[in-house]
Amino acid sequence: DCYSHKKILDLITKGAIVGVVRGNSEHGPRALGNRSILCDPTIPDMKDQLNAKVKNREYYRPFAPVVRLEDVNKYFEWDKESRWMSYCPKVRDEYIEKIPGVVHIDNTARVQTVTEEQNKWLYDLLTQLDKQTGMGILINTSFNIAGKPLVSTYMDAVHLLDTTNMDNLVLEDYILW
Repeated sequence: DCYSHKKILDLITKGAIVGVVRGNSEHGPRALGNRSILCDPTIPDMKDQLNAKVKNREYYRPFAPVVRLEDVNKYFEWDKESRWMSYCPKVRDEYIEKIPGVVHIDNTARVQTVTEEQNKWLYDLLTQLDKQTGMGILINTSFNIAGKPLVSTYMDAVHLLDTTNMDNLVLEDYILW
C-alpha cells in the first residue's frame, strides 16, 4: 500500500485528477473516500481544472477538503469531527492562499474529517501526503459528473475515465491511465 500511496500522491501533487473506487460504495450524497475524485487543493487553478475536465458544474460551487481528524484544527477554526461534510468552518488565515482549491468566497470550507478506523486507505494517503509535502489535505469530491449519480461499478468508473479528462483511476489497488 505504501508504494501505491506514493505513486498516487506523485500523480496528485503534479496536478493529476484521480478517481477512486475502493470497497463498497458509501451511503448518501457525499464522497467519503470510496467513490471519490481526489486532487491537490494547493494548485491555484485546480478547482477550475476539475470543473473543466471532469465535473462540469457551476464555476462558483466550491469543492470540499478532506483531512485527518487530528489535523482539522491546523487548517480550520474547528476542533470537532466532520465525518459527513456537514460543517463549514473558517479556514485559518495562514492557509487561505495555500489551499485555494477548497476555500469558499467567505473563507470557509465544507470540511471532511477522517480517522484510521473510518477509512484506513484514505487516512494513510493523507498521512503519507503530510510526510511528503507538509500539507495533509486533499480536494475530495464525489465520483460523478454534473447531474449523474455516484459511480457504482468498476465499469461506471472506467466509463468516466474514458469520457472525461480525468487523469487516473484507482480501482482497489490498481492505478489506471
